[in-house]
Amino acid sequence: MHDPSAKLGMGTRHEGILSVLRRRGFVSIGGLAKSFRVSEQTVRRDLKALEHQGLVTRYHGGAGLPAGPSERSYENRKIRFAAEKKRIAKAVAARIPEDATVFIDIGTTMEAIAEALLDHQSLTVITNHLSVAIILSRHPKFQILLAGGILRHNDHATTGEAARVFLERFRVGYGIFSVGAINADGELLDYDYRDIDVSAMAMRISRRKFIAMDHSKFEADAVVHAGSVADVDAIFTDRLPPANVEAVIRHHGVTIHVA
Repeated sequence: MHDPSAKLGMGTRHEGILSVLRRRGFVSIGGLAKSFRVSEQTVRRDLKALEHQGLVTRYHGGAGLPAGPSERSYENRKIRFAAEKKRIAKAVAARIPEDATVFIDIGTTMEAIAEALLDHQSLTVITNHLSVAIILSRHPKFQILLAGGILRHNDHATTGEAARVFLERFRVGYGIFSVGAINADGELLDYDYRDIDVSAMAMRISRRKFIAMDHSKFEADAVVHAGSVADVDAIFTDRLPPANVEAVIRHHGVTIHVA
């Protein structure tokens, strides 16, 4: 079917797609079609053209930045909403008791939480995030267990079967998790399917489960199903979610902490 807007502002649309990618690291075809008011077929053509120029890498259902720019994208995400992430981190840290056993997930907010936890006296922390482990290693009384596996260059996460098997042998009192999005159906979503098995195991070994996320993650366009809000105990954020998302979160009895 002919898309009358397909040829209108193609260069501007391509710049817009790249701008979204630099902020989020991944975009879905459906999300882009909705944002730019064009058909999904047009978006696929746009992504194919951008991939041909070496500017994006296409995946099933969407696209991400190539390896090199992706590394810079992670550094950009550390800066984005930095003050909000620091407030969220303080709120999470305040609810972790001394001598607790904790799993900490991957992501920029998790790094902020690691910094906030340095005020504790004694913790045992398991993580698959090398950057988190390095931050926590500044505390002489913390015991840190780092999951092995394949080390990703862009975000210093360890992934794969070895990381999943490592986590399987432990049980922790608290699990602190990041997500790519929470939608109006109460789904926890992520951008990278390679993280799902490790995250699922980490959820399984955690008695209490906290999600820490800035407000931009509510109804973002992550595409990989990672669980349900029904699986978690509390969500820590910097702003209340949209009313439809808040309703489904509260329906499942999940506490929302706004920092």
